[in-house]
Amino acid sequence: MANPSALLVQQARLSLGGRPILQGVDVELPRGQVLALLGGSGCGKTTLLRAIAGLQPLDAGRVQVDDRDVTALPTAQRGIGVVFQSYALFPNLSVADNIGFGLQARGDSPARQQARIAELLQLIGLAEHAAKRPGQLSGGQRQRVALARALAPHPSLLLLDEPFSALDESFRIPLRRSFRQLQRELGQSCVLVTHDRDEAFELADQVAVMFDGRIEQCSPPAELWQRPRTLRVADFLGAFNRLDARRLPAPWQREQGSWIAPLAALQPATPDTPADAWRFTARVVAAHPGLQHTSVELRAWGDQALVLNLPPGSAPPAPGTALELALPSSAPHWLAD
Repeated sequence: MANPSALLVQQARLSLGGRPILQGVDVELPRGQVLALLGGSGCGKTTLLRAIAGLQPLDAGRVQVDDRDVTALPTAQRGIGVVFQSYALFPNLSVADNIGFGLQARGDSPARQQARIAELLQLIGLAEHAAKRPGQLSGGQRQRVALARALAPHPSLLLLDEPFSALDESFRIPLRRSFRQLQRELGQSCVLVTHDRDEAFELADQVAVMFDGRIEQCSPPAELWQRPRTLRVADFLGAFNRLDARRLPAPWQREQGSWIAPLAALQPATPDTPADAWRFTARVVAAHPGLQHTSVELRAWGDQALVLNLPPGSAPPAPGTALELALPSSAPHWLAD
């Protein structure tokens, strides 16, 4: 194969204590891309990551890394790097020694170790902290050391388990953006476990939404935002208005299913609203001013709930106010129950 996938998982199955954790998972990651495993607690995302790493044996199925079957291989022979949620740095070792730990264990020459450590210290911007211990670093700096240690052996695949979740938002957002820039520069293939939708959509080329040990949908972020394939995915993403198609007037009424549309698509109607847009009146239930937008809870067609996001600083409409609204005709998407 001229350009093998960085990762191929086929029909991965695993039960723990008689309870199915992974139920026939299939996923493929092209080289140089980031795959985010996104889901709530207990969906199986961390177990799948551990199975890819070789930390949790599968009951059935196959794992390939760079076109090499690693299903039966121990972690050290799989050609992967792992960044754990807790970073798992050695507190008694310096930053430099933490980064070089895997190289030393592999038997690289001292000169080769030092060259790679210096390269990575420069890459993560911590060259001046090389002699410090992890306890002398900030949370963000420790995360960068953990990342450098995982990258040191030139892994074919990098696995990250909730790597930014322990950081305050003021550190988390710039750090994950610098990680994305670094990943692109290196062309590093990565699998990221996260429960944070914003993090998954910002960092990943492909997002796999998981429920009950299965991948419900794996798509590029833009496709997920615009066209989730099931109501369960749409509800989990929390970025859509959902209308019961059975209780809508013609021509939108259906015998079953729901119409969904991105929250951003719903706007107040204006004289410039296209003639083919969905136009309707909704009643304000409540308004919640926020930093990013003012979120307005609405009811239309009786008890159908909607959300309208107005620009930040907008005067919140009073409860009971009737608003004329519009949806572009291309925005609504019908999904079966």
